Amino acid sequence: LKAQQQARDWDAVLDVITQLEKRNAIDKLAADQLRQQAWLEKLRGQTQDIAALRGLWKSIPGEFKHRSKIAAAGARAFSQLGDCHSAQQLLANILNAQWDSELVALYGDCQSGDAVAQIEQAEKWLNLHQQDAGLLLALGKLCLHQKLWGKAQNYLDASISLEPSHAAHTALGQLAEKLGKHELALTHFQKAMQ
Repeated sequence: LKAQQQARDWDAVLDVITQLEKRNAIDKLAADQLRQQAWLEKLRGQTQDIAALRGLWKSIPGEFKHRSKIAAAGARAFSQLGDCHSAQQLLANILNAQWDSELVALYGDCQSGDAVAQIEQAEKWLNLHQQDAGLLLALGKLCLHQKLWGKAQNYLDASISLEPSHAAHTALGQLAEKLGKHELALTHFQKAMQ
């Protein structure tokens, strides 16, 4: 198992875990954690081919797809390959099933073709999760992308009031730049660096 992990042969790692389980040589929890790590590494390694990524995502067992780390890695992989629609759909499906503040923050990072629908979806979630800084950050980013300056400002300020973050200050800095408020932009960028 260690040799396959060091060789970064994640398919072989998954096979070895199955063999070890059949022989009762590994407990269920350890096998589960090792499988999750193997799927994560496979997702992280899929950075060139969108068709291969889609195939890989379909092959991941459902119990793992709904885990925060794997969902985040999948969404990032789709976004990096330019398939923001799949990233958004993946995140929306998981967030509708079970809420995760870290995952919702990713929802605003990649805008698909229908940003208005994305904003509407996020605003529906806001009715249920009003005090979620990640959701407010995602809404702020989506509104910033749609040039809804006032709404973006309100959502980003609300996110920072709940939980100051690098991403929220960076987005506020970008907003201030677009509005020609360069000193305010500099202040937010400095806060982001802190």
